[in-house]
Amino acid sequence: MTVTVDELVWIDDFESTFRAEYGRLVRALTVVAGNADTAADAVQEAFVKAHLRWRRVSRYDDPVGWIRRVAINNLRDEHRRGGRKRKALDRLAQERHEVPSEPVIDEISGLLAGLPRQQRLCVALYYVEGLTVAETATALDLSEGAVKFHLHQGRKRIRGELEDEREEQR
Repeated sequence: MTVTVDELVWIDDFESTFRAEYGRLVRALTVVAGNADTAADAVQEAFVKAHLRWRRVSRYDDPVGWIRRVAINNLRDEHRRGGRKRKALDRLAQERHEVPSEPVIDEISGLLAGLPRQQRLCVALYYVEGLTVAETATALDLSEGAVKFHLHQGRKRIRGELEDEREEQR
């Protein structure tokens, strides 16, 4: 692979911009974010985006301004995600979830282990997680008819296994 002089200038230009501005941007955004790691992540992500578009970004009147704006937007996005995460955790903390005991999980897993993969997934999502047929279809990227078929076949197979166990116990 040969590298042209223009490409060397382009690479050198980006690297010199990175070296000159990275630390300054991280320090400034650390004050905004309240956390150096969060600020560094935002600035790094901005520089990655700039690198991917450097031929265009380098021609802007203020390429560092563009990088700064992207980093600030990254911080805003992270802040929004953090807020949504906190709200979701608060909602979950208010709800009481009963987790089945290990023996129950082991018994269910044992029953489902004998099923083919698609049947096992459909049965687990529908009966264990409590998704609707439509939600299960969406989660598995299947049609609702396919989910119903796999649920029917899974129930039929499990029913047969349970009947076999009862026969053996007699």
